[in-house]
Amino acid sequence: MKETLRFWGYGPDVFDELVGPGQPLCCPVNGSAKPVFGRVELTNELIERCGPLREQCAPGWWTWLMLEPSVPVEGEPAAWFCTPQGDRRPIVTRTTDNPFCVWFDLDGTLSFIQNEGYLTRTLPAYLKLGVNPARIPEGLRKAAFVAMHRVRALRRQQKAAFPQRPADPSVDCWRYIVRSLVEDKLDVEGTPLWPDGKRFAVTLNHDIDSDYCFKRRGVLQSFHDIEHNAGLRSAWMVVTKLLDAGRSALDELHAAGHEIGFHGSIHDHRLAFLPPEEMARRIECAVELIDAYGTAGIRSPAYLRTPALFRALDGILEYDMSMHDVIFGPLSLSKYHEGCSTCMPFFIEGMNLLEIPTTVPEDWTFDLQGTSLEQAWNVQVQTVERIKSRAGVANILTHPEPHHSVKPRWLELYRRLVAHVAEDDDAWFALPGEINRHWRSRQAAIDARWEPAQARRPAVPLGLGTS
Repeated sequence: MKETLRFWGYGPDVFDELVGPGQPLCCPVNGSAKPVFGRVELTNELIERCGPLREQCAPGWWTWLMLEPSVPVEGEPAAWFCTPQGDRRPIVTRTTDNPFCVWFDLDGTLSFIQNEGYLTRTLPAYLKLGVNPARIPEGLRKAAFVAMHRVRALRRQQKAAFPQRPADPSVDCWRYIVRSLVEDKLDVEGTPLWPDGKRFAVTLNHDIDSDYCFKRRGVLQSFHDIEHNAGLRSAWMVVTKLLDAGRSALDELHAAGHEIGFHGSIHDHRLAFLPPEEMARRIECAVELIDAYGTAGIRSPAYLRTPALFRALDGILEYDMSMHDVIFGPLSLSKYHEGCSTCMPFFIEGMNLLEIPTTVPEDWTFDLQGTSLEQAWNVQVQTVERIKSRAGVANILTHPEPHHSVKPRWLELYRRLVAHVAEDDDAWFALPGEINRHWRSRQAAIDARWEPAQARRPAVPLGLGTS
C-alpha cells in the first residue's frame, strides 16, 4: 500500500493515518505471497471508486494477484478473486468499523504486472532458426506475421484474456480505488502528475530501422513538417549502424530541438537475448549517441526485452520504451498477450531505469490487420481519449519505412493524429527525455517527504515494494 500512496504523491502522514498501526486498510504481508491468475469481481460500491475505469471494471477482469497461501479474512466482501479452478475468495472487505481492508499484496501485485513478471522470455523461433527479419521481403514478412496471428488465435487459452484489450485495468484501477479511499477520509492533496495542471502527456517518436529515410530526405522531411506545422517535436530512435548514413540528418534534427534515442546497434532482433559480453558491446554503441546528442533512452529492436537487457542498460541509459501497455495479435511474440497494463511511467523493479510504455496502436499494426484509414483513425483517437481520462502518457510511435508509416494512408493518419492532439489544451507535449526528467524530479519531491535527508536515495521506483 505504501508505494501506491507514493504513486499519487501522498506523504507518510497519509500512510500513518490509513495504514499505520491499528489501521485496517491493508492486511500485513509476510513475504510469502505468490502470483495467482484469476478473475476479479467488484461490488458496485467498489466499482464506483475505480475513477475513469468504472465502466471497464464493472464486468470484472482476468488478472494476476500476489496472494498469501492462507489469510484469515474478516468483514463483508467487497471484491472477490476467482481462479480458473473455481476457487473464490474475498480480496477486499468492509470491517465492522466500515473501512475497507485489502487482503492481498497490493504493491507487490502492481510490481509483478508492471514488470511483466507473468512472462517467460525465450528467443523467438525465427531467431533460433537463424532468420534475419530485415532480409525477408516485406510482402513475405507480412504474410508470416498474419499467419502466426491466426495460428495463435486458434490455440488461444484463457490467460490470453490478460492483459485486456484495448486497455487493461489491472494496475490503474487499484490506484484509483486507493485514491478514492484517501479522498473520502482525508482532506489532502498529492503531488501533481504533470506540469502546469495538464491532465495527460503526449510524446511523439519514430523508430529508424534502416537508412531509408536518410537516403530519401523528403521522407524524413514529411514527418518533420507534420510536427513542425503543429508546433511539436519528436524523438528519433536510431540504430547506431546507420550513423554514417544519417549523421547530417540527425544533426539537423537535434539542432531543431528534436531528441535522438538509441534503437540498438543492429536491427536483427537479438539484442535482448545475447550473452552478457556481446550484449554489453552492443549497448556500448550508445555512447556515441550519448556524447553527440545527449541520448538518454532506448527502444529495443522489435520491442524485445528481457530482465537481462534491463540490467545491462541500468546505469548507462535513463529510460526505456520497449514495453506496451497491452500488445496483442501479430505483434505479440508469446502465445499470450503481453504488456505492463498501465499507461503511466514507472521504474523497472530494483533499477534506476524508467519505463515509458508505448500506448497508442501503431499504424503498421493496422496494416497487418487490414484496417482502413478511417477505422485506424477512430481507434487512435479513442485510445488518446482513454489515456487522457486515466491521466497517462499518449506515446505515439511511427516507423518511417516504405512498408510501414511511409505509405500514403498511414502518413495521412499521422498528420491527422498530430493535428488532433496539438489542439488539446489539456495535453502536456514533451519529448520522452523531458518526461523522464519530470518523473524523476517528481519522484525526488515525493522521496523528500518520505525519507530523512541522510537516508534519501536518488530514485526509488514508483509502484514497487510491499505493503
